[in-house]
Amino acid sequence: MNSIFRLAAAAFLAFAFAPAIANDFPTTARVEYVLDCMKNSKAPANEMVYKCSCAVDNIASKVKYDTWVDLSTVALGTTIAGERGGVIRDMKDGRKMISTYRDLQSKAKHACFINED
Repeated sequence: MNSIFRLAAAAFLAFAFAPAIANDFPTTARVEYVLDCMKNSKAPANEMVYKCSCAVDNIASKVKYDTWVDLSTVALGTTIAGERGGVIRDMKDGRKMISTYRDLQSKAKHACFINED
């Protein structure tokens, strides 16, 4: 009986903390994403706050925050002119990372009804 209780307790703890590990975006990162998303939209702010919050939640459910930082850094850093941008553009898996970033963005916007005008 004691081993069944331990097994049940271990299973509960595993499931209780799993979402926290998978969804590790800090609040400040979420706010920055939502504000940038709202800024880039022509829709009313009161509508976009919900849609953009949905989008960042969607992304956070699919990738860890550290991975998101790497993907967004490479994707946004390719526009830097000169040698500094060249370092990012010449990365071994840079194009794959950019593709993954754009795919995550696109799927999140689609899932949250954000029109790309």
